[in-house]
Amino acid sequence: MLMSMSLHHDDDLDPIARVDSAPAPTCDHTTGCITCGDVAIPLTVLRLDEGRGLALCADDDGNSETVETDLVAPVAQGDRLLVHAGTAIARLT
Repeated sequence: MLMSMSLHHDDDLDPIARVDSAPAPTCDHTTGCITCGDVAIPLTVLRLDEGRGLALCADDDGNSETVETDLVAPVAQGDRLLVHAGTAIARLT
């Protein structure tokens, strides 16, 4: 069965026009991750394993996790990173 589609030239229906006029998305720890809607968490670098691109990081409550740092390298002890799903996605100032 063939289905017909009608094309609309109305800017309200044009996805490109909507994207061009929309504000650029951002990612920060107060609003969450723009990619999947999940939360990104600010962590502090405690120790580095530069050879493997990893850092041991901790949150403000002292909970620690290993984080991949290649996307924001170079990283130093004491740096604050925004982390999502075990990967540093931004550097915090």
